[in-house]
Amino acid sequence: MKNFDLHLDRRAFVKAMSAAAATPMMGGLMQAAYAAGPFTDYKATICLFLFGGNDSQNMVIPLGSEYAAYAAGRGNLAIPEANALTLNAGVSGRSFGLHPSMVGLQGIFNTDKKLAVISNVGVLTNPTTLATYNAKTNLPPQLFSHSDMQSHWQSGHPDAPAISGWGGRMADLIESANGNSQVSVSISTAGQNLFQKGNRVVAYAVSPWGGPKSTIVKRLRSYRDWDNYSITRPNPQGAFENQLTIARTNVLEDQWGDIATRALNTGNFTNGVLYNLDASGNPIKDATGIVSEKFPITPAPPATYVASNGSTQTNRLAGQLRSVANMIAARDSLGVKRQVFFVSLGGFDNHGDQFKDSNNATAPILSGLHADLFKQLDDALTWFYNWTKTQNISSNVTTFTMSDFGRTLSSNGLGSDHGWGGHHFVLGGAVVGGTIYGASASQVFPDIALKSSYDVGQGRLLPWTSVDEYGATMAKWMGSSMTELAGIFPNLSRFTARPTGMSFLV
Repeated sequence: MKNFDLHLDRRAFVKAMSAAAATPMMGGLMQAAYAAGPFTDYKATICLFLFGGNDSQNMVIPLGSEYAAYAAGRGNLAIPEANALTLNAGVSGRSFGLHPSMVGLQGIFNTDKKLAVISNVGVLTNPTTLATYNAKTNLPPQLFSHSDMQSHWQSGHPDAPAISGWGGRMADLIESANGNSQVSVSISTAGQNLFQKGNRVVAYAVSPWGGPKSTIVKRLRSYRDWDNYSITRPNPQGAFENQLTIARTNVLEDQWGDIATRALNTGNFTNGVLYNLDASGNPIKDATGIVSEKFPITPAPPATYVASNGSTQTNRLAGQLRSVANMIAARDSLGVKRQVFFVSLGGFDNHGDQFKDSNNATAPILSGLHADLFKQLDDALTWFYNWTKTQNISSNVTTFTMSDFGRTLSSNGLGSDHGWGGHHFVLGGAVVGGTIYGASASQVFPDIALKSSYDVGQGRLLPWTSVDEYGATMAKWMGSSMTELAGIFPNLSRFTARPTGMSFLV
């Protein structure tokens, strides 16, 4: 009974706080301070996960004297050298290109120099050579498995149970120094994910933006005509809300009620921050149905693209990044100094459909499903980066890619198979870009050829940079100390060459 009374007091406090939703709730009074906090500046990282295993062998392409070995290994998957978009990477004696769908990113790389390529990154438990690979020594569990490798990338701790993600562990540390906010440090536009799962912090999910008549906050009270209670009118919405928030004696039921209450309060608070509301708490719309935003995002993102089959398709990633822009634009009103975002684009498991819907009979690899995915990626990231520039916050926002794994260099006839190491993008004003980062100054980009010294079979690349080293660079940029990096990436000390991460961010 004593515990029940305490729950009543706590729940009553939560309800009282929800009545003052315009005032952010304290969110970390009991937590240890982050080393660099409390923060006076603003920074955000956006993890873009390419689900399915991106064939980055066709994203960044060796040209010049190295092209022949690439083309021989790729077979019918090879991008014609003349169609590759040249990168001015400044790597002595070597030249590289991007997939022809990536015109916008080529410009950011060559002109703005705010896009970097991080070559041959993958899940490792220890530094690994061909000899240790062949001896099956200290390899990641379930190597080449989609679900396991997704988990390993997101957990940052492949040789331990997937209890939390490295983004979540970073958010746990950030939360106490993030200011007073009712909204989580972690925001997802792609649902719940392991990357943002912390020991304390729970990611807050918003919806991808669907156009000027849509909102990104899911609200319990949306567009009902019986929200306003009066003594002469039934209030089923109020009854339902009370059922969510009342205290319960069963611990599991009570925890469920806590989660529902937090979601309700956070949704109401965020809705009020982002949109102008009517007396019932619903977003105001004009006569045409367009929602009244407090932080309009202009220009609008590329909502659609023309696919290889000639049809107009929704750019799924652009809608998510527009929602990220919403939350970044509202950062001061939300009361945050650090934010960790998660967005995703699926469809990269191209075993047998890399050419699907291609409109190019002579060189089908130039279009088709994989090219369409790159088109979405290019349009969305180019728009988002340019938006951060118009807001003078490009140096405060860093976007980076992750994916299950790279893929085989060799073709199976219609696509490529599961690989290991892959190439990744890091984009933002703080990026020391316009170049490629590898294992060292002398190992910038691996030999892309069958039977090379980095080939573990069928042109699968043996990673030379670990997820730990790659991710630690982002965590350090966000303000983590060396001690905190060791907690975020428990295996980081095994990679002694770069225990504090890489040098592509300032």
